[in-house]
Amino acid sequence: MNQVVIFGIMLAIVILGNILARHVPKIPLPFFLIGLGAALAVMPSLRNFTLDPSVFSFAIIAPLLFNEGQNASRIQIGRSLTNIVSLAVGLVLVSVIILGFGVHALFPIIPLSLAFALIAIVTPTDASAVSAVAQTNPLSDSQMQLLSNESLFNDAAGIVAFDLALTAYVSGQFSPTDALLDFLFVFFGGILVGAVLGMLIVNLRAWLIHIGDDEPLIMVGIQLLTPLLVYFLAEELGLSGILAVVASGIAQGVERDRLRLTSARMQIVSALRGQAGLFSLLVGIGIFIYAAKSLVRLLWSRTLLRTGKKHRWRNAVIMMLGGANGTITLSLAFSMPQIVNGHSFPLRQGLILIAATVILLSLIVPVLVLPFCVPKQPKRNRQYVWLRRMLSAGIDAMRDESVHHSEAQIVADALSQEMILNDKPSRRMQRDIFDTTIKVEKRTIEALRVNGTITHDEAHYYNRFIDLNDFTADQRTWKNLFLRLRFTFNMGRMYKGLDEAQNAFLTTPLNLEPIFWKRQFTEHGEDLLPIEQAGYDAVMKYLASAENSQNRSAINIVRRFYRDRHRRVHTDSFDGDVLYAMFLKAFHAEFEFIQGAFAEGKLNREIMQRLQTRITFDEITYLQNQNSFIA
Repeated sequence: MNQVVIFGIMLAIVILGNILARHVPKIPLPFFLIGLGAALAVMPSLRNFTLDPSVFSFAIIAPLLFNEGQNASRIQIGRSLTNIVSLAVGLVLVSVIILGFGVHALFPIIPLSLAFALIAIVTPTDASAVSAVAQTNPLSDSQMQLLSNESLFNDAAGIVAFDLALTAYVSGQFSPTDALLDFLFVFFGGILVGAVLGMLIVNLRAWLIHIGDDEPLIMVGIQLLTPLLVYFLAEELGLSGILAVVASGIAQGVERDRLRLTSARMQIVSALRGQAGLFSLLVGIGIFIYAAKSLVRLLWSRTLLRTGKKHRWRNAVIMMLGGANGTITLSLAFSMPQIVNGHSFPLRQGLILIAATVILLSLIVPVLVLPFCVPKQPKRNRQYVWLRRMLSAGIDAMRDESVHHSEAQIVADALSQEMILNDKPSRRMQRDIFDTTIKVEKRTIEALRVNGTITHDEAHYYNRFIDLNDFTADQRTWKNLFLRLRFTFNMGRMYKGLDEAQNAFLTTPLNLEPIFWKRQFTEHGEDLLPIEQAGYDAVMKYLASAENSQNRSAINIVRRFYRDRHRRVHTDSFDGDVLYAMFLKAFHAEFEFIQGAFAEGKLNREIMQRLQTRITFDEITYLQNQNSFIA
């Protein structure tokens, strides 16, 4: 199968895994991805698929680590540099040496150099993996920062150690002194070259901004090309391409704020075959390595890391569990050669199985143990609570608006809809309420007809209007297309013009239907406004009386539909400039609310940043879709 298709399937699987993780939050994301990946592996068309490890490192791992390096906090790296070096270099080397000798001594089937390579494979940690498994019991900011920074550098340290050990195995020669010197040369040489190249590329981007050539295509192209170029040049020099990429990312991150201020345009497993005894042995080796690695990490964290005087053992256990393995470990395992010195490498599949066992244990154990180690986060910092409060602040600002009431109500309803999307009711409940409001409005119209307030024709046409309202409110795709075609034909026939027909097809039926019926009533010499007002008042009265804590979200959806219909029937158009100003006013009120909560210490920085990002995205969404509020 074509590799482009394979990557497309993988991307779709990642998207599906993230969707499942959002709806089943008790199961961490990595387990969904592992399960879906296993399902792909059994598909006949994918069983023989192989991915060149060098391509994987060059095209996937390098850009990934470059991005992490850019986003890393230079201040936090500086403050915790001692701990980072201790974990990323000291712990990696000690683990490789001690556990390598231990594995070879206990399991002589594994040569010493391969034992070193195997331990090097399982030393790189993945902060995103432990973040995923700890999503229900979040770690503190300082703990996650240290784990993230450690994973940024020990990825490269593990890769360098792995390459040296694998080279020793293939060549059959191993010198501890030469290996250590090679490690230091490759490690720090990669950092130096990456930092220099990173600063040169930063200066290039700054110069392009200065001369006005900061087109998004140019700047994004340079951004995408940078990690690939840095990785390639470092590898050609015999240095660590991964470390060069990390250093380049950090170097560019130092200048990121300056670039942001000066260029706003830029911002926008093969299955193991063999006897059951061999399988059990390899899994047992994996369990042993995970346990031994965890013990070394626990003792190292307890004795050599500066994590404060309080709860040192608890912090050490958290750092031990934070050493979860992920993408780097698996990619290193699969990068082992299939042919060594002209012969098939018989231990390759077994070593992959051992590495996979360590990865699974590093993901499963934190899920079981972390809840007993991590203090519960206070509810006041839960994002969804503050999101509702933030949106309420914007709605309150619109309710206080007395001059431009119609435009303010549009904004308030739009913000209310965001609340509804975050607390969506069942479709059946929503449908039941719609059915009841239709009956309420029809009874009201029938009473007006019986009393002689409206004519028989007016009642007849208005009931048709109500029925089509019900049809439109369902918003199914086929109904939407049917209504667009229907309004296109009717508006084209009514005005005998292609432009009117085209505009009708491009206009949302929810927006066009009130306008269409208002024109229909006018052509018959009848007034739709007082009839709709009577129906609207009756529906609003019913919704207010029927609302309770169980159906509030569904009531809000129905109420917003009728309010929107009411405005479009009674108002021919809205002032776009005023509406724009009202949206800006609401967004400003939201930002002031979260800024005040953050200043008072009620809101932590992580949630503050997410809410601020939400406001920014809402502004962009409005700017891209503002015509839909006016049409």
